[in-house]
Formats: sequence, structure tokens, C-alpha cells
Amino acid sequence: MSVYLGIDWSQSKHDAAFVNQAGACLAQLTIPHTPEGFLKLDETRMQLGIEPSDCVVGLETAHNVLVDFLWGRGYGQIYVVPPNVVKTNRSRYRQSGAQSDPSDAQVLADVLRTDCGRLYPWFPDSLLTRQIRAMVSLIGFLTRTIGALSNRLSSVLLRYHPATLEVFNSLTSAITLAFLQAYPTPEEAAKLTWSEFQAFGRAHRYPSSRHLARAFARLQGPHPQASPETIRVYQAEALMLAGLLRQTLEQKKTAL
Repeated sequence: MSVYLGIDWSQSKHDAAFVNQAGACLAQLTIPHTPEGFLKLDETRMQLGIEPSDCVVGLETAHNVLVDFLWGRGYGQIYVVPPNVVKTNRSRYRQSGAQSDPSDAQVLADVLRTDCGRLYPWFPDSLLTRQIRAMVSLIGFLTRTIGALSNRLSSVLLRYHPATLEVFNSLTSAITLAFLQAYPTPEEAAKLTWSEFQAFGRAHRYPSSRHLARAFARLQGPHPQASPETIRVYQAEALMLAGLLRQTLEQKKTAL
């Protein structure tokens, strides 16, 4: 005989409700998000005399270690119930529609009892699939971080050192960030001679002497000048952002 277990997941604790086929609540409990809490949930199931294979579990997300624990303990019938389904079914237990965590756990269990045939069972992905998904997620996070850092750095450089944005092709290129770290103020960049700029290009393996000459010409061109006070305000932030951006770019390169 199937028993339905609804688990309202949160970061620090979980509310759970066991419901039988008639819709009666057999047990309700709140467990911490700890190994001891997971074991307490499993012990409650044992005290009710229910086998893991007879326990139909519903949660709103499968992205947590509680699912791994349940699957490892033999709970083979696990369903991910969309949050909007829980929201629309709250009226089964109360008229106001106000959220209450223990009641949401019971709603999850009752949705399984009445609508299990409309839901898709959850199965763990293969190790390779999980690794690929995690790597894609990491690359997406690094890409967003690079965008945020480069946008902030561009704003800072426009405020005090705009020449850096025009010398090379891209703010996220290694040579642009190296140039900023080597010459973090307009004064230091303006003092560069052609010979010194050539040496900088060779040190960073800049591929074309013709393009390097054009870059130097852009550096020597007219640029808006910030006041000494403005330069002192933004210089440290620019160096910090450049360092973080280089590090994040390297991390993304390694991940790819």
C-alpha cells in the first residue's frame, strides 16, 4: 500500500508530512538540514511500518542532498512537483491561501495521492551527465561574473584612465589587463616611449608589430584628463578589478 510523503524543502530545515491513500495525515515533522535530520525522517517512516519502496515522495526541487539520501535509502518513487502546482492546491487545506510550511508539505503529499499519474518520476542522472551539468552551470556563472567585472572596470576607467580602453581591442584581453596593471595611471601610460611599448608587447607576446604601432598611436592620442584627486580615488579599485577579471578569465579558460 502506497503512502505519500510530501517534503517542503528549505535551506536550513524541512517540513514533512506522511499521508495515506485515504488522505489522512499519518505524521508531520520538521527536521533540520543535517544528517541527523535525514535519519529522523527515515526513522519516522520505519515507525509507521512503511517500506521505502512503498513511499511516494514529492518535493519542489531535486537539487539538494536530501534527494541523494532518499534515493540511497531505497526511496525509488520520487517526484518533483512544480511550485505553481503547490500554490494552486493550497486551497484544499485552507481558504485564505496564506502560506504555511507544514501545510505545504501536506499539500505536496496530497497532490501525489490524487495527481501522481500526471507527474513524471525523478531518476538520478548518470555521473557524466551530472558532471556536464555542473560544469555548464559553472561556466555560466563565470561568464556572468566576467561581464559584471568588465562593466564595472570600464566605468571606472572612463572616469579616470580612458586611454586604457582604446589602446587594445578588448578590455577582457590579457594584454589590456596587463597594461592596466603595469601602468595604472594616465601619467605612467603617457610617459611610455615607443621602445618601452615595444618591449611590453614582446613580453606579452603581442602578435603583430604593425598592430602594436597602431595601439601606441592610440595611446598617444588626445584623451580626457582626470584630476589628480579623481585618479587617487579610482586607481586602487581599477587594479583590484583588473586582478579579479584576469583570475576569472583564467578560471573560465581552465573550465573550458
